[in-house]
Amino acid sequence: MAKLVLVLACCLTEFMAAAQEQTPAPVDLPPETVQSQYLLKRVAPIYPPLARQARIQGTVTLRIIISKTGDVRQLQLISGHPMLAPAAIDAVRQWKYKPYEVNGEPVEVLTNVQLNFALTNNPPTVIQMKPAEQTAANPPRRIRVSAGVASGLLQHKVPPEYPREAREQNIQGVVILRANIDTQGNVYKLEVVSGDPTLAAAAIDAVKQWKYRPFLLNGEPMEVETQVQVKFTLSQD
Repeated sequence: MAKLVLVLACCLTEFMAAAQEQTPAPVDLPPETVQSQYLLKRVAPIYPPLARQARIQGTVTLRIIISKTGDVRQLQLISGHPMLAPAAIDAVRQWKYKPYEVNGEPVEVLTNVQLNFALTNNPPTVIQMKPAEQTAANPPRRIRVSAGVASGLLQHKVPPEYPREAREQNIQGVVILRANIDTQGNVYKLEVVSGDPTLAAAAIDAVKQWKYRPFLLNGEPMEVETQVQVKFTLSQD
């Protein structure tokens, strides 16, 4: 009897080990890499009315697991005000990512997400404008280029106007935008990647007026996706 129990115990151990091998742990990736390279759909949180009335602001940090298909399958609250956390969770649950692959096979990803809640009159997240000369019959191809490459194509740059509210509160920093540029060098889509919401609207208003030289690939103009940094610094004068 004892021998039978020992055999069963060994079989169970081997079965559990095999199961663990078949379900590897998620790959832990830095938030900036996941959000800039793999985020396909971002839903902005709805500011809770009670939190707005109580003038509650702040950042909610979540620990999430992204499935092999790019869906958010698990969320854990790391930090943030209890009145803001449910709205952040409801929003991130709807986000969609491009699957992350290792050796050609999709794997789960473990990462952090931060959502900023700030009381502003115009809290922008995404701005969409109609691209020039885009037709359904001949949709332009788009490639991703680095910020340095895009900067070398910049012809006309409009500086942002410093928001009065941000100036009064001594808010400084960098706003990072994800920008789509059409084949004529016009910015037609902007999305906030990071930065203080008080500064984001001014950054978008400025960058949407920027003009680039067309990016040419084998002599053919291409649509471009890139990132743009807009710095806000209070002078000491």
